[in-house]
Formats: sequence, C-alpha cells, structure tokens
Amino acid sequence: MYNTSLFTLVLALAFFVHFGASHMHLEWPPTLKAANNPHTQGEADPYLNYNYGCCGREVPGPCKGHLDLLGTDEGKPVVTWAPGQKVNFTLSGSSTTEVQGGTHYGGSCQAGFSTDGGKTFKVAATWNGNCPHRGGTTDPSTQVFDFTVPADLPAGERNVFAWTWLNREKEFNMNCAVVSIANSEDLQTPDEQPSPSSAAPPPSPTSSSVPKQPSPTPSTPPPQADEDPSSETPQQPPTQAQPPSTQPQPTGSAQYTLEGCTCSCPYQTWSPACSCYECKSPATKRHIVERKALELHKRDLYNAAKLNVPARRSEAVAWNSRPEMLLDIDFAGAACHSLGNPYEVEFPDPGPDVVEGDGEYQLKPPVS
Repeated sequence: MYNTSLFTLVLALAFFVHFGASHMHLEWPPTLKAANNPHTQGEADPYLNYNYGCCGREVPGPCKGHLDLLGTDEGKPVVTWAPGQKVNFTLSGSSTTEVQGGTHYGGSCQAGFSTDGGKTFKVAATWNGNCPHRGGTTDPSTQVFDFTVPADLPAGERNVFAWTWLNREKEFNMNCAVVSIANSEDLQTPDEQPSPSSAAPPPSPTSSSVPKQPSPTPSTPPPQADEDPSSETPQQPPTQAQPPSTQPQPTGSAQYTLEGCTCSCPYQTWSPACSCYECKSPATKRHIVERKALELHKRDLYNAAKLNVPARRSEAVAWNSRPEMLLDIDFAGAACHSLGNPYEVEFPDPGPDVVEGDGEYQLKPPVS
C-alpha cells in the first residue's frame, strides 16, 4: 500500500511539473493554430499557453513552429490593420487542455511584426514589467494592451504579428497572428483614422473613477504554488470573482470572492470598510474577511491608478531602423537568459515605443 501511494504521488508531481505550469497566450488577434482562430483546421495546438522547451518537447521555431501555415488556408489573415492605427492585443489563460493558465503575476512583453514571412521580427512596442497586468486575471478582458502600428509598416496581405513574454521564472513564450496591413494609399487622414481594433470591448467598471479597472470575472484558474502573492516573491494576486448572478452588484463598487464570502468594496475611496455577505461557512469571522477584502481592494486600486498613467516614451523611428525582437532567450540552448526572480526583464533594445512597468519589481537586462 505504501509503495502504491508513493507511486501515485510521484505521478501527480510529474503531472504538475510538466503540465501544471500553464501560462498565457495571445487571444486577440487569434494566434496561428488557436481554438478561436476561424481558419484553424483539425485540432488546435494545446501548447500555446506553454513556454518554449516545456513538457519534454523540443524547442519550436518562431511562432510556436507554425510559420509553415502562412501560405495555406490556415494562414489567412484574421484582422486588417492600417499603419499608424491605434490597436490592441489581449492575453488569455484559457487552454485546450484541462490545465488552465496563470499570469505569473507579471513579466515583460514585446509586440512586433514580420514582413518577410517570419525571417525577421521588428519591435513595435515593449512593456518593461507588469505584462500580463498584475491587477488582472487570466480573462482577456482584464489583459488588454494598446499600441500603435508603426506608421511606415510595409503593406502586406499576410504579415505576421508577434507577441513574446518573459516571466520571472525565466520562461519564454511566443505566439503569432496573421494580419493584413493596408496599403499606404488607403490610409485615411488624421481626422479619419480607424478606431482601435478589439476582439471585444473590455467591460466598463461600475464607477468612472477607475476607468481602466475591469470588473472581476468568474473564470478563475486553480491556484498555483508558485503564484502566491503572500510569499516572499509574489506571483499572482488573490482569487477574484464576480458575485453570484442572483446578487446584483451595488452601484459604484467592486466585488470579490474571498474565503467563501462575497465582498463589496467602494470604488471611490480606500477608507470605508468592505461589506461581505453570502458566506458559505457560518463560522467565518466576517469582520476579518472584510479587512482582508479591503486590503485586496486597496492594492487593486493602487495598481489601477498606476496603469492609467504608464510611463511611456515614444519617438519617430523608421521601420527599417527598428530593432529586432528578442527571441533567443530563456530556453535550453538560447543565446541569453534573464536573471529571474526577483527581477523582471528590461529589454536591452526595446525600440521607440516603451511602456515602463509599475515599479513593483526591479528591472534587469538579460545576460549572455
């Protein structure tokens, strides 16, 4: 009996190591071979959430190894963007496997394009820290990232948009979507520029005092051991969820599910106490849960305030002069590696459009 139990434990640990470290992937625009890509044929790639080199698999090439689809029906564009247009991408923790993703409480990201079929990728925008958003969840409505398509990006029917992510666990991930870039003669005047593109507008909060803080969502991944914000090196904010549909959300409030209770906290100030109700256990000391909810709400408001005014530097740089995206990092055989916890990556050549993080973690460049 002892040996059988030990064997079961070893199998469970092996499953967690290989498959329990699921992360995030590009939700919008839909990435190549994704379940939400209308052009995907057959089964979707179950490893879009996972970092390069995970799960005992060989390290794929750029775009998870799916660039061979560019000349096929599966490589048709999923969206049309115009040079100079303000657009966005979203991230998701959903998965075609039973294991849901996790934000790893941030990291650093880059977005860029390839106009030569994936031979080279140039930087469009860089996020040094806080990507994915620490205040968000694995729901894409809480992970929206705005940027501007380079004004002189060459037109093309099947250009490749790329997103990369480096987290503090020294893991690298990359997803790509095929996009159509409009011809320069089709560009509109500045007063007629296209509106920002989006898979779906993120939900608006119940109060205008926090314009970029989306409502919490009911889809919450299982807790991950390496993503506990109460540990010495926090990885993920505490679980958040919307209240049951039978309970209307009070006006001007944010709501959390904490220790079996539904808690309502005011959006407009940090000082009033949160109110908790519908606690599953009658033995729950409600006033203690309310204090914990208030601390969580304070942190969310603080992060939201910083996200509303990110430090951004932007300058006009010709497309051909932009740096290439950092792709050869943080996997077996890579040319360089990040320092990992407790640092987030500072890209050594971030390009002209940079969004600095919220300062929760110190930034350090990778080393060769």
